[in-house]
Amino acid sequence: MAACPAESEPPRYVFAVKTNGGPKGWPVWVEELTFDATWRAPAGSLSGGFDIQPPRGGKTVTLSRPMPAPSSMQARWFSYRTQTFYEIDLALPETDELLCQWYREYPASRYLHYLVAGFSREGEVLVWWRAWCRDCGSDRSQDFHAPIIESAFAEEVEGDPSTFRSQTERRGEEGVIPSPW
Repeated sequence: MAACPAESEPPRYVFAVKTNGGPKGWPVWVEELTFDATWRAPAGSLSGGFDIQPPRGGKTVTLSRPMPAPSSMQARWFSYRTQTFYEIDLALPETDELLCQWYREYPASRYLHYLVAGFSREGEVLVWWRAWCRDCGSDRSQDFHAPIIESAFAEEVEGDPSTFRSQTERRGEEGVIPSPW
């Protein structure tokens, strides 16, 4: 996206979704992640990056086409160590004005843009925007990060932890987490 048009249609942006979880040693499994209750970003197993500021690492989902900035995020995840399920339906603030500014300052021709969603072991969620410089090599000083939601808490919900029993046992055997049994 080069500029933000003044149209009746919402602007669309080229970005990917980056997910992280944890922190390290506290893996989570994101069963469902959707935006605006219409489009999905698969996440699965996440085990680090949540506790790093600004958040980074995790999995990246490349979107097949430019998308409008989402106005909400829905998620359901499982914490292996606490054997707990969480859900959230999170309203996101209006960001089009900010995104127009960020895309001018960090053009998509030089920067990869990400919506970062993080999920903790204890039901905490964060949402950030990141622009990563493509041609800066290991110099990350030109990257950009901004919080959209610094912290929100999901509700504990019903679920069957036995669904994740073999994965939990394997993580315990590997020493990734203490055995919950």
